[in-house]
Amino acid sequence: MSPENQANNFPRPFNQNYDLIDTLGRGGMGYVYKALDKRLGREVALKVLDSSSDEEAIQRFYLEAQAMKELDHQNIVQIFDFGKQDKQLFIAMTYVKGVSLSDILQKQSMLPFSSIEVIIKQIARGLLYAHNRGIVHRDVKPSNIMITHDNRVYIMDFGISYIQEMEKQRLTKTGMTMGTPEYMSPEQCHGEEVTLQSDIYSMGIILFEMTCGRLPFNGNRPIEIAIQHVQNQPPDPRQFRPDMPKGLAELILKCLKKKLNERFHDMQEFLDTCDAVFPQKDTRATAQVTRRHSLLSHGRESIAEAATRLPSKARAIHRKLTALALSIFPLIIILMVLLMLTHKPESTLRALEWDEAVGNFETKALENDSGVDYDLDNLNDGDLKTAWLNTMPLKPQNPVLSLYFKKNTLVTHLGIAIGYQKSVDDLFGDRFRIFKKPKTVTIESADGFKQKVKLENIKGMQYPTIQAIETTELKFYLEEVFEGENEDFAISEIRLLGMEIN
Repeated sequence: MSPENQANNFPRPFNQNYDLIDTLGRGGMGYVYKALDKRLGREVALKVLDSSSDEEAIQRFYLEAQAMKELDHQNIVQIFDFGKQDKQLFIAMTYVKGVSLSDILQKQSMLPFSSIEVIIKQIARGLLYAHNRGIVHRDVKPSNIMITHDNRVYIMDFGISYIQEMEKQRLTKTGMTMGTPEYMSPEQCHGEEVTLQSDIYSMGIILFEMTCGRLPFNGNRPIEIAIQHVQNQPPDPRQFRPDMPKGLAELILKCLKKKLNERFHDMQEFLDTCDAVFPQKDTRATAQVTRRHSLLSHGRESIAEAATRLPSKARAIHRKLTALALSIFPLIIILMVLLMLTHKPESTLRALEWDEAVGNFETKALENDSGVDYDLDNLNDGDLKTAWLNTMPLKPQNPVLSLYFKKNTLVTHLGIAIGYQKSVDDLFGDRFRIFKKPKTVTIESADGFKQKVKLENIKGMQYPTIQAIETTELKFYLEEVFEGENEDFAISEIRLLGMEIN
């Protein structure tokens, strides 16, 4: 039985690799499900094409898979798998735990400028990455923008994206209009060729909506809205939001120019101007203050939670009740605080430090440290800009990295950033140099106990599950690797959690 005929029957198997857990939505070409990838034990979004789809829909589905498989950026959902099951095509991609921008705008139509900055810069960075690879989204709109509770923005649904290199095979021909009327560029409304500047226009509509709490053009019918995109000038955003930062209105209106040559030339130019409107802050974390880098760690509250926050009167009542409850138990609170400050269990898991580290295949530094060798602190300094660059080992039986401890140590958790090195340290942390990335890392203890750990093809830190290891040394071996832009691989960070054993 096809998935669309079992709308509410969950959980259930889709094939030998995926179990369907829930329905996430119904798109133009089929259903999107929340599914469990049984091989890796992770949740994915599974887009399934309707079995009744015509040949053009099938070709478009293939086009989406081909477009998205080329994209590996932290602000774009990533393709994990593509295949066919019982005459149904499917794409497995990143499952984003969060809310859509359209849902946020329904609850809080006019967003704070701090939230606007976080959202629009990440949208622009994701689109810049796609544009640099010849891919235009063509349907940028709030329902295709997902925001997690740590303020990571994901661009979704490249279903009508256009790969410039596939000019002869493209399905969306001149004279054929596709997109969402409220966010379509004038050239899209005309049915003309769509370029990356069409995405800039659509992004400008989103920026206008987040800032002003309304769309620049409205109408009862799609044709009415399309005519306004082509003929009417957008209203000045300052009449809806007089308190906006200097230059923001000009930024929005330049995105919404009717003529292509009057808009931003590309997303990089937009981002440069955006940095002038929202000046960059020094976001480098103080050494050893935190091991977790996210937008929230820099004072940003969750945009999704802010949009659903209680009204001011309800918050005031909540604060009074909380104050009353605290006043009833002051002695208990004081005792608890004193206990927390004075009592430290002997067997507490903590961040582990090693006495010595050896990289057997290291070749050169990727940072500006003094000296020829690598600074040992680079492996645990919380800075992904500092990395050990290594050649791929010709003999996998030799470890690529060895860590040595002074005392017998129980290692319970592993964090690793490998295959990437951050090139720019900013609020969004999405500028990386990409190297070869291992699919697996084998960890060996001093007594020869080995375990193989699977890694995901992602940027930055990841925390694979490991079996606890009691040892005085750890050796890391590489085997299979994902292909990267460089022949070498890089180790940016190692984080261990556990305890010393007396």
